[in-house]
Amino acid sequence: MSLSNDQTPRVDRIKSPGPTCQTPDPIGLIAEEHALQCELCDLLEAIADGLPHSFDKALAVIAVSILEGSVPRHMRLEEEALFPALRERVASDHPLHAALACLEEEHERDGAMLVELTDALKTAAQHGLVSNPDMLGYMLRGYFDSQRRHIAWEDRVVLPIARQVLTPSDLAGLQGWIMASDHPRCSQQSVVAIRSARSARSVCERCPSAKPADNVLPFNAKS
Repeated sequence: MSLSNDQTPRVDRIKSPGPTCQTPDPIGLIAEEHALQCELCDLLEAIADGLPHSFDKALAVIAVSILEGSVPRHMRLEEEALFPALRERVASDHPLHAALACLEEEHERDGAMLVELTDALKTAAQHGLVSNPDMLGYMLRGYFDSQRRHIAWEDRVVLPIARQVLTPSDLAGLQGWIMASDHPRCSQQSVVAIRSARSARSVCERCPSAKPADNVLPFNAKS
């Protein structure tokens, strides 16, 4: 089920926001959230690449906000709405059933990794340093490597099947689930936030007179 990292779907395919943000296309929203998670993986990799010599608190704060918000909500949307709808539409002997069970197991495993990684990033940001860079780097790489494979497989197998077999009624049901829940209807603001933070970071790194900026952190991180 794994795909190599160079096959990871890119966020460049996201289109400009439109009226569908108010009444989202469910499959399009899931694909958009996959693209956001690919951006998150790139951000986590940037944090890992800086260790052990540097740790960017601003990037860590953005990562924590997505790990605590968008990622769990995305898994819930898939497990409570998308996957059940797909199971209803394919034959009982269709290989998709086994694939969905495998994806749910990966959600459970990655969810446990997510909690540990989030706690580690929050602690590092609060103290302004990483007490065990090797361990944090290992956790970061384990998480984003797993996520890239997971997302790539869903994009190449699950979403095409969903577009093929789900009926207008099914899609309306998914849309209703989104509208009735606290699930975000658009992920593009988060994508912009990640890109802006990483762009500013790269500009500052190239500037010989730049100094690390104090960041206002949402969970009382110490400067």
